[in-house]
Amino acid sequence: MPKTSTHGAEELAIRFVNTVAWRLRDASEDRLGSPDALLAWLRDNELLSAHDARRVAARWTTQPTAADAAHATALRLREAIYALFLGLIHNRAPPAAPAAFFEEFVGRSSSIRLQWQDGRLNWRADAPRATCDELLRPVALSAAALLTGPRADRIKQCEDDRGCGWLFLDDSRLRNRRWCAMGDCGNVAKARRHRARTAGP
Repeated sequence: MPKTSTHGAEELAIRFVNTVAWRLRDASEDRLGSPDALLAWLRDNELLSAHDARRVAARWTTQPTAADAAHATALRLREAIYALFLGLIHNRAPPAAPAAFFEEFVGRSSSIRLQWQDGRLNWRADAPRATCDELLRPVALSAAALLTGPRADRIKQCEDDRGCGWLFLDDSRLRNRRWCAMGDCGNVAKARRHRARTAGP
């Protein structure tokens, strides 16, 4: 059964990293497998309107090299963020290359702006003219806030033994959450433990 997202309220950077399902398996599932999939993700996560996504898609259709470069940058950013989060989870310094790329990406000049929408502030790029960097910058800012903020020690990786690998923020009172979602990996783990306890010798 394909793994489906249950993290609509999760932080943007976590949702971005979790576009790889079954990350700890030999054969993971990349949900950003093409420039079109990247655009769909940006639209689904409200970083692009449907109208602006169509405009960017039209531009990428006539400029496939630019589309491929944007897609490659997105994947590189995703894996850099993942490496940084793993460093926090395991209490060790991240590899130098992902850290340097992330630092350089965040430090690039940008024309994104704060936009008030639906009762909250969000970072938005001027989509019709936006570069891929600007479209992805809200993801990088989300990651930077998590990496250096008060919730950094709440970032965890799902302990599902099937190889889920999704990240999540443990906001439970006792900080003892083990799975990305109780309704998915948590229930499977509980069912396996129950079968093991009730199985005959």
